[in-house]
Amino acid sequence: MQNIYKYLKYAIDGEKRTEKEHDIKVFKKCEELAIKYDIQYEPDVFVPDDLELADAVFEAGIELLHSVGVFCRSTKRVINIDEEDILKALNITNPLEIGRLKEKIAVPHRYPMVSFPPIIIGGPMGGSISENNFLFINLSSVQENVVQGIYSGAMKQFGGEYIQPKSPLEMLAVLKAARNERLATKIAGREGLALMGPSTSTLTTSALLVSSDELYSSADPQEVYMDDLKVDYETLSKCIYHQEHGNHYISGQVPVFGGPSIGSPVGLAIMDVAETLQSKVLAHSSIHASGAVHADTGASSTKEIMWASNIASLGISRNMNYYTARYYWNAAGICTDMMFYETAAQAIGDTVCGRNMLLGPTGRLGSTPDHSSGLESRFMGEMAHMATHLTLTEANSLVAKIYSKYEDRLKKPPEGKPFGKCYNIRSEYDMEPTEEYQELYRKISYEIMGDIPGEPV
Repeated sequence: MQNIYKYLKYAIDGEKRTEKEHDIKVFKKCEELAIKYDIQYEPDVFVPDDLELADAVFEAGIELLHSVGVFCRSTKRVINIDEEDILKALNITNPLEIGRLKEKIAVPHRYPMVSFPPIIIGGPMGGSISENNFLFINLSSVQENVVQGIYSGAMKQFGGEYIQPKSPLEMLAVLKAARNERLATKIAGREGLALMGPSTSTLTTSALLVSSDELYSSADPQEVYMDDLKVDYETLSKCIYHQEHGNHYISGQVPVFGGPSIGSPVGLAIMDVAETLQSKVLAHSSIHASGAVHADTGASSTKEIMWASNIASLGISRNMNYYTARYYWNAAGICTDMMFYETAAQAIGDTVCGRNMLLGPTGRLGSTPDHSSGLESRFMGEMAHMATHLTLTEANSLVAKIYSKYEDRLKKPPEGKPFGKCYNIRSEYDMEPTEEYQELYRKISYEIMGDIPGEPV
């Protein structure tokens, strides 16, 4: 709690600054650091193999965080992050186990091109989910053996009525959602499987309501969301609560390339590192999840986003001991070839660059209800397992081929079909993807496997 108290004092007494001033300061500093450290974007590269460049991005991220600080929205003041605190945190190792009973797993420390895969967390991870399909969508992920946890979506109705954010009705919806997530693990015979979220809540009280042994236990990483080098009192309050109760929690951030503070892929890469450091030093979260999206498409699967994410991941996994994850916000809908291609391109890069955990994926940018399924999570896991056999150079070549299959469709992606039209649901205990869906999955899998170097996996 000592560091939190110190940084709370900064939030109360620190330098005054408007949010716009902060955004401009971050933007300018990122571009200055890119020049200082000679970091240049490579438009034809998806998975960089220049480890010295990755280390430079990491150094730039440290400098960005301690020179610009973190803006507190609640007080309009700046929280200064001491460079000494950042450097002391780099090599601190906090072993992480998630899940309970027979589903308990240790999250491994990963580094570039390591031979074991990242942890696979299925589910829509905050994407919109209808009340009617909420249980079934969670079940579809839980029943996939490659999935080691579920990160559920946001339930949009309760009792058939749309939920007004920050209302008491939301608390009932969050309870129902969390109970259905836990019920899904029991129905599938995987009680104790790690849950992540909750995603339905917009109120701090709603999020903490389900923090209990019955629903989100200390072994289920609970969501604490932050913006680009920004924080507020509600976020800090959640951090204090989870620390006091010994809970694991995941800090999620979705920076926007083309937004007010990020104007280049290089700036995004430096920001990715700085946000990861912010999560460890200020928030003390167990895991940091990044899910940058492109302003033009809203997707995380563009080449600029993947280059920035991968070079940042290389730098982070080489230079600090911390657990990182990545959200997959795909442009296409489920049951389309493009959805599979987007997932594969990201999973391959994240795996070889040292991410610890992959989250999702969700289709239609998470905004259209019911575009998530267990089959998509299975595919994400299989692509990650396959990628453990690749070098950085081999991964880059493969991702380039995959990206060429959907690049021209990013602004007009195929809509696909919602979950209810992609699965045959006879009961909670008897459901499976439609034959059309399975055939598409097999086709894309065989196509990508045929392109990998060496022996087929």
